[in-house]
Amino acid sequence: MNDAQRRSSDVITDYLSGRIDRRRALQILGVLGVGGIVGPALGRTAATAQEAGSPAPMATPELGPQADGTTLWKVEVGGMDMANGIDLHAFFPDQLTVNAGDSVLFEFAPMGMPGFHTVTFPSGGELNPLFATDIVDGTPVASPEGPPRLVINPAVAFPDGRASYDGTGLLNSGLDVFRMDQGPYVFTFDTPGTYEYVCAVHFVVMKASITVQEAGAALPTDAAGYAGMVEAERAELTEVGKAAIAEAEAAAEAATPAPGGGATTVDVAAGVGGLTQARVLRFIPRDVTVGVGDTVRWTNRTTGEPHTVTFLGGTEPPEDVLVEPQADGSPKFIQNYQTLLPAGEATYDGTGYRNSGFLGFPPELQAQLGLKGDTHELTFTAAGEYPYYCILHSGGPDDEEGMAGTVTVQE
Repeated sequence: MNDAQRRSSDVITDYLSGRIDRRRALQILGVLGVGGIVGPALGRTAATAQEAGSPAPMATPELGPQADGTTLWKVEVGGMDMANGIDLHAFFPDQLTVNAGDSVLFEFAPMGMPGFHTVTFPSGGELNPLFATDIVDGTPVASPEGPPRLVINPAVAFPDGRASYDGTGLLNSGLDVFRMDQGPYVFTFDTPGTYEYVCAVHFVVMKASITVQEAGAALPTDAAGYAGMVEAERAELTEVGKAAIAEAEAAAEAATPAPGGGATTVDVAAGVGGLTQARVLRFIPRDVTVGVGDTVRWTNRTTGEPHTVTFLGGTEPPEDVLVEPQADGSPKFIQNYQTLLPAGEATYDGTGYRNSGFLGFPPELQAQLGLKGDTHELTFTAAGEYPYYCILHSGGPDDEEGMAGTVTVQE
């Protein structure tokens, strides 16, 4: 890998971890002139980035009736209540009725925050797994940790190129974080029927359906009617998230014991929301105080949404996704085992890297990846103040708005 390729890999990992925004990432790639290597992951080529200087968003087609007599509808994919850390894992509206020949614009990041979502129609088949074994020339590639390397499955990460849907075959948009400036994602629905679809990452809760009627059939409502439904659905889910926060805070306050004694266990929720579509990306309580010899137990309470509990202890923060340019110009996104799997002993004195691994994956994925489940415990053996964070949902242990917290250990 040459210097430009290495730097381009750094740019993408910085983008994926939230250190830089998409505009800055594309500007840097344009300067490096290596968009042909990693540009497909960001939805642009180096030449375009260099010519433009900075990316210009592609125009969104006009919604509503079209010149050919069809209608373009809109579905919003996900959303975020930043003030409360509530990630809305839903499609808005969750049920849409259109006529054959109509198209649907799936609007990613409707609240201005890119997520990690897809629009995927399984058509009665199996979903592709999020992770796949990295195989080169028919042989699994070993990781530094020993097991075969895992990559983010290209069949999930990238779109399959279809522009219309007739109810057959698996149809996938690709992950929205890799759809940067690729333009609107629009599908035409040609065949009457009711079609269920999901986010391939958050399929446990993030699902919806589209009913396609015969062309010319009377529709239950218009775009304005659906806009009202979307507003109501979003508000209702936000209230569900707020209620989950209040419940978790009350439970934590009632259960938190006085620190000390060497045998106390303090519970912290690593996210709340259960099986609802309102996933709260917070540690509750954010800050806890314990005594030397006490234990903190984190439990993931957002089913199907993974979190980590990560203490750096003076080490450099690891990248969750490693980017490796390939000979054909496409990027390979490698899942870092240092973040995916547990690391370190079950005790902590403030030094060295401690990581829970991904907590809260669905059981089938836990079995596939050898993960430990939904809980993580750490016993503290030295006084001090120890910040920690979720690698997946925070910019670092000092992130005041993201998913981070502090354990204070008293003598």
